[in-house]
Amino acid sequence: MCQPLSLYIHVPFCKRKCPYCDFFSVTDPSLIPAYVAGVCKEIRIWSDMTTDRVQAPLHTLYLGGGTPSVLSVAQAARILETVHQAFGVTPDAEITMEVNPGTVDAAYLSGIRQLGINRLSIGAQSFDPAKLSFLSRIHTRDQVFETLSGAARAGFSNIGLDLMYALPQETADVWQTDLDTALALQLPHLSCYMLTLEPGTPFYGQYQSGQFSPCDPDRRTDFFVHTSRVLEHAGYAHYEVSNFARNSAFRSVHNTHYWERGAYLGVGPSAHSFVPDGLSGTVAQKYGVKSGPVRAWNKTDIQDWLDHVTAGRLPWADYEILSPAQEKMEQIMLGLRTDMGVDINGLHPEIQVLMDRLADQGSGVFFNHSREGFSARHFRLTRSGLTCLDGIVDAIIRKIT
Repeated sequence: MCQPLSLYIHVPFCKRKCPYCDFFSVTDPSLIPAYVAGVCKEIRIWSDMTTDRVQAPLHTLYLGGGTPSVLSVAQAARILETVHQAFGVTPDAEITMEVNPGTVDAAYLSGIRQLGINRLSIGAQSFDPAKLSFLSRIHTRDQVFETLSGAARAGFSNIGLDLMYALPQETADVWQTDLDTALALQLPHLSCYMLTLEPGTPFYGQYQSGQFSPCDPDRRTDFFVHTSRVLEHAGYAHYEVSNFARNSAFRSVHNTHYWERGAYLGVGPSAHSFVPDGLSGTVAQKYGVKSGPVRAWNKTDIQDWLDHVTAGRLPWADYEILSPAQEKMEQIMLGLRTDMGVDINGLHPEIQVLMDRLADQGSGVFFNHSREGFSARHFRLTRSGLTCLDGIVDAIIRKIT
């Protein structure tokens, strides 16, 4: 039986690079035609080289970036046609495209909806002009509403909106206004991310040079807890650290597949792939990949990536075979991010002892997951526990390693 398979396509182009973003992207649109040809080539390489151990109709497809909506409708159509020819797509597949206000209009949204894209992830980040200016976004508040209106007219019902909070000097009132505005729209999905200062980004350099101070840890915790409470009170399930859905039908299937450690292939510069049951066939033979869970990542330089796919080679920068300890670490780390939690039965005895101890401390960090179908030793983090996620995971990792 073929395991469920997802495909991620990284579109590494932006009209302007945001100063907080550490995802690979460039601002040269002249490279897009060659990139589209390269993506189609890489998709075919994967299709030709994989056996039915990993090759299956896709149940999710995600175009992320960068800014995928810088692709023309015709360029997106070419990529999607190649995907359908190479892998096939299940009839109920979730097909997501990230779009940014300021890069799309009603005609574009209608065009991509006709291609079969059925879910949008809209990178609004805020409705507040001052926050948008600080984040160097190219769009305005009005363009966010125009994008949402155009999406609805195009027939999109599965829409997610990205918002960012805990900016330097941001007040609780400013963030509450963003939340109130989003709630008034009654969207099925919201992703609420804290601003993080990633090394190598312009914001990180500005922070190091003293141009601004980040939001302090206690205030970040207050923002997080408040966000969770407000959205849950409004009927959203807080199903992952940063993600909220009105009901289970609107949870991101693609991202959930990641968190559950399902098989996915990554296409495009810097994209990652993961096959938990290992690779076989031509891929394993040609690349000398030993059996075991495989994680691989593509070259970042666009020309280097393009040279490899043009020559018919997977453009891997490197790969690793996960050890049993790494597998357990990922299972715990990813599981604790979500409301599904972690079943500690079968884990290393020392980890079971540690998690039992945390559960018994009465601090509200863990609670038993009592829904039908889960054992009494299936734990997930409470809201308070999620604020300590990194420390809890670090403690568990130390036990594993």
